[in-house]
Amino acid sequence: MRAIVWTLGLCVAAAATAQAQIAVSSNDHKVKQENGVTGIADNPQPDTVTILDLGQTPVKVVGTVGNVPGSVVGPPTSVAVTPDESLALVAASTQIDPTDKTKTKPDDRVSVVDLKGQKVLDTIKTGAGAAGISLTKDGKRAYVANRMAGSVSILGIDGNKVNLIKTVDLVPPAALLSHLAVSPDGATGVATRNGDAKVAVVRLGPDSIAEKATLDVAPRPYAVSITPDGKYAVVASLGDPKANGMFSVIDISGDTPRIVGTVDIGHENLEGAMMSNDGKWVAGVAHAGSTRPRDAPQFKPNGMVMLYRLDDGKLTKTSEAPIGAWSQGASFSKDGKTLAVQNMIQKNIQVFRNDDGKLTDTGQKIDTVGGAAAIRSSTDR
Repeated sequence: MRAIVWTLGLCVAAAATAQAQIAVSSNDHKVKQENGVTGIADNPQPDTVTILDLGQTPVKVVGTVGNVPGSVVGPPTSVAVTPDESLALVAASTQIDPTDKTKTKPDDRVSVVDLKGQKVLDTIKTGAGAAGISLTKDGKRAYVANRMAGSVSILGIDGNKVNLIKTVDLVPPAALLSHLAVSPDGATGVATRNGDAKVAVVRLGPDSIAEKATLDVAPRPYAVSITPDGKYAVVASLGDPKANGMFSVIDISGDTPRIVGTVDIGHENLEGAMMSNDGKWVAGVAHAGSTRPRDAPQFKPNGMVMLYRLDDGKLTKTSEAPIGAWSQGASFSKDGKTLAVQNMIQKNIQVFRNDDGKLTDTGQKIDTVGGAAAIRSSTDR
């Protein structure tokens, strides 16, 4: 009887391990924002990452890894988690300038983090302003957008080994190439050009990137996701400083990519966006006036998270909820029912429940010590 109980116990433990849903938050300890002005933090400590398990309720903090350079500059997609949840890649777009510690300068480092051993295994140098990262579905290739260089670095992943295969110059540096999303078949990429309000649709090879089309979108495009069927890309634009953020839906399935829909989110600065694993939901994270000076007419004390249903290329808002200030990224659990949202000012992560389109704040807040700047799970699209 004891043997049976022991065997059942092992099965339960194995099932619990298999059901872990790892997400990684990159936390920027270098900067602060006071009354709408961003500057260097007092006595800044090294950046960190927080490892979460979104498969548990409440969400579980698995651990923290120190000395992992990151940055709030660039889209909050500067983290990627391999499909087997063994590694995280964390990009650092800026660093404190050693010649003038009151300023930052571009960084080019991507850290390879062992999520099980909770340690940094390696550091890869890609290009200036290393920012948004995406992985192929098999986890063998990573694409890093080098925001200040206009290039994309292709990384090869073999177990715990990550190496730089090639860096491809794609656009002028002034275009501020910020993120490149990868289709499920690994053949197509969609890259955001934050500096000139364009999106590049590209053909991807094992060691090549070739431009297919360039489309005009709303100002300051940042994060982008691609549906599981590879038909649509959803691009999030911060918007003009005097206008609201925008979503653009692009049909990338044919020879001529085209915009098939746009949505005004009703709030300024659409900083982060993420699609659920099944492609049914898109979450948007907006500053919504929370980064304005307190005496500005547009100032609001908190940002907003919005949830949209995506149905055959059409986005429909289903709910929204207040969050913290200077908020950044969002990450879904595998089933899309849990949503973690980052707040830079509060240095925490808020946890929401998604009940078929209705967002509910669970009240759980996870302390990240440094400003929560970017977040991804292995299934975030």
